[in-house]
Amino acid sequence: MRTLFRVGAILFHEGKLVTTKMKKRGKEYHVVPGGGVESHETLYEALRREIQEELNIEIHSFKLIYIRELNIKDQGRGAEFYFYIDKYYGIPKKGYDPENKEAILDEVCFLDLNDLKSYTLFPTQLADVLAEDAPSKFSEFRHLGLHNYP
Repeated sequence: MRTLFRVGAILFHEGKLVTTKMKKRGKEYHVVPGGGVESHETLYEALRREIQEELNIEIHSFKLIYIRELNIKDQGRGAEFYFYIDKYYGIPKKGYDPENKEAILDEVCFLDLNDLKSYTLFPTQLADVLAEDAPSKFSEFRHLGLHNYP
């Protein structure tokens, strides 16, 4: 069994949540930008790399706001670390996802927090907590629980 770590970025552009729309087996869904942490990287290094790759922006100021633990079927444990990005340079636009996987990065989207329930957003727990926590600029850290994946 092994442990897998992922990072995710919660950032806003012109008041809208930045997401990446993914396509997998004919289905579309949204995720916050981010990805896997490589064995030689810190969480911070992985966050910077993933955001540069996917959004073509450079992040400068961020803080850890959520942790979500995972039981990964037949593979072990994992954890997702979500960071609020409050300062970045550039305008988010579609970059690339160098990982060879089933899901394809289709486009960068800008979603209104009040409309999140009308989109398929993964993980689903984010739709609830983002709308609650954004007005305070994520002043409180939250543990999002332990979840089975997939």
